[in-house]
Amino acid sequence: MVVLAVESASLGRLSSSSASSEASSSADWPETVRVAVRVRPPLAREVSTEELTVRAPGEVTAWPDDGLGPGPRYSFTFDAAFSPSEGQAAVYDAVARPAVSSTLAGFNASIIAYGHTGAGKTHTMEGAPDGAQRGIIPRAVADIFEHVERSARPGARRFLVRASYLQIYNEVLSDLLKPGRNGLAIREDRKKGLRAEGLSEWVVRSPAEVDGLLRRGAETRATAATAANDASSRSHAVFCLTFEQSEASGGGEACPRGSVFRSSKLNLVDLAGSERLRVSGASGQRLEECKYINGSLAALGNVVAALTSGTARHVPYRDSKLTRLLADSLGGNCKTTMIACVAAASMAETVSTLKFASRARHVHNSARINEQIDQLTALEAERYGGDMGEIWG
Repeated sequence: MVVLAVESASLGRLSSSSASSEASSSADWPETVRVAVRVRPPLAREVSTEELTVRAPGEVTAWPDDGLGPGPRYSFTFDAAFSPSEGQAAVYDAVARPAVSSTLAGFNASIIAYGHTGAGKTHTMEGAPDGAQRGIIPRAVADIFEHVERSARPGARRFLVRASYLQIYNEVLSDLLKPGRNGLAIREDRKKGLRAEGLSEWVVRSPAEVDGLLRRGAETRATAATAANDASSRSHAVFCLTFEQSEASGGGEACPRGSVFRSSKLNLVDLAGSERLRVSGASGQRLEECKYINGSLAALGNVVAALTSGTARHVPYRDSKLTRLLADSLGGNCKTTMIACVAAASMAETVSTLKFASRARHVHNSARINEQIDQLTALEAERYGGDMGEIWG
């Protein structure tokens, strides 16, 4: 018998305020990474081997049982927890909307889905393009463009939204929107932070245009069936929205002189899931992918351990492409939220995920409003104000 107890939903430090209250939401954001746990509903073949109950707010308790008797009980406290009955809207309102609000206020934000293979990470991040099963990404996009439509003032306040989409497959960075553009290098810019050199960026002016890019990227992303997951993601994917806004400081005509410019990023990260070979049955190419996935996730664990140890003199960001790319999100200029996805039937993997998520909750970031950026960046709204198209790379 496997027992996993989880509170149905606890907002704790998370705010479910609307996108229009980005200033207050950002002010309430703690310096540490926010962490939520989401339990995937059981599959038909798992119903007879698990039990789910509701416990105290914000607390998750895992109690393994290997058939020889109950093992040690593990208890954790997080910022929010969601039982299998909690829908996509509840997760977005409590976990993701505050991050979107921070982006609109000029802060960099990241939402990272972490967990073992088959735990529901891609469903949480993407879900369906519309309806009740919409995931975090389409809901975030809708909120951003609603804010633009509501807040834009011709000649006084302007906005530009750009999108990029990449994957890390077997330690190789690829542009999902430009097939064949592989082997991208990670560079650091003093003003813009870390970026993948040569990654294409696309001006987007509506949720429909973003959906088109997401569909194109999904066709390119590496996925495959394994014994543990019929549609296993074999790569880490990062969908990034860059949000730029310019506002005339005196409330009049916007222009390079006398205007306030802000440029912020929203990183939406769907990590490939950790795998145990005895469960996934990986062999051949799948086995090679598994080695790279587990290796990069182990590097991520080492980074979190170094950041939370209090004594580490070196943080090994360069040990993998994933940790290098997420350096700003973990310990840098970013407001970061992690969603740890678990499944009660995979108790060994669940306990490992919960331990990692508990450590990640103590990572300290130093987010700041990205204001007075290069004026030419904000003025791209005029240069590329026509049809959607590639503007970078």
